[in-house]
Amino acid sequence: MPKAAALQECLDLVSAPYRDWQAQYPGRRAIGYFCTYAPLELLHATGLVPVRLMQSAGPVALANAHLPSFCCALARATTERMLSEEFAFLQGVLFVHTCDTMQCLADVWRMASPQLRVYTFSAPTVLDHAESKAYCVAELHRLACALERDYGASISSEALRDSIRLYNEQRRLLSELYGQRRQLSDADRWSLTLAGMLMPVEDHNPLLRALLDAAAGVLADRDDGPSVYLVGAVLDDPAIVQLIAELGGRVVGDDLCTGRRYFDVLVDEEAEPYAALAERALQRQPCPSKHSQRDERRLRLSRAIRDSGAQGVIFLLPKFCEPHAFDYVTLSNMVEKLGLGQLLIETDVTLPREALRTRLQAFLEMLCQKDGVSGERRQLSGLRAGKSD
Repeated sequence: MPKAAALQECLDLVSAPYRDWQAQYPGRRAIGYFCTYAPLELLHATGLVPVRLMQSAGPVALANAHLPSFCCALARATTERMLSEEFAFLQGVLFVHTCDTMQCLADVWRMASPQLRVYTFSAPTVLDHAESKAYCVAELHRLACALERDYGASISSEALRDSIRLYNEQRRLLSELYGQRRQLSDADRWSLTLAGMLMPVEDHNPLLRALLDAAAGVLADRDDGPSVYLVGAVLDDPAIVQLIAELGGRVVGDDLCTGRRYFDVLVDEEAEPYAALAERALQRQPCPSKHSQRDERRLRLSRAIRDSGAQGVIFLLPKFCEPHAFDYVTLSNMVEKLGLGQLLIETDVTLPREALRTRLQAFLEMLCQKDGVSGERRQLSGLRAGKSD
């Protein structure tokens, strides 16, 4: 497949992720999920296609009868999509217990849509406890039993290993794609990653290989603009990444569930599959809903930001998200000690684009000024272009 066609297929899917999903993938059975801690390989081995449920930018009305206004945008917007039957193609949905909102949302969906099969998976909160792995393995087996019962499937060890190999391949390809920042724009790379969470992995992997094998680049990233690192929960809309590029900036790394945290660690293909899946859950870069006695999240993130060469950090904080709000205080102090600029953007169902542009432009100009001599050139080549829109 030509590179442009492979990219366009992913862009089209991300622009309307659930429209005619069943028609696009006939004969496939989809199951929704919210979190990168969801054991996608287990769902896939059941004969299901894991499809990430993302928020939309439209108005929220129906969901107000089920959720208070101080719930996060992800909970409110996806509930709106569920109630408006945009998720009617789903065979079920898996909730991972990461916060109180997600735990309660599972029961809200059970009551609001009784015909929808709702599953839960509780990964360990403390990742380095002596019993964490055994607990996670037990949870995986419990979920497998529920899936086998409801879908008439028998999840064999070989089927699970086949699924592990497929998702490991996707992770390797995405990691390689992220390493070729001169070949694709930040926004396109972001859309390619999101597409992998929306389509069958068997379809996504060939698209990634086509993009990596093609010699010609679609759009080379700038290599002389201020560099930023994104930190937060999810980024379902590439608008922020697009604005950064329009204003002459570069995203050189991220710590996001819809970014690097999606593919950060491989599963051991030789180990017993349930134990291997549990081990990956414990070894990944943790999100704020998980803890370790060694403060692993802060240490890993500090090292990753330094290694990326970022001049500044942009925190994407979902409004009303308590885990990330608590996390921000510690990480903000860490970034200050690193001597880097930082910007906090609070995200909600909708983001006022022009106000966001103004804040990003001011932040990138500040990074240019801190950078000294090369800052003036970057302002002229990138930031001034952004002002002319």
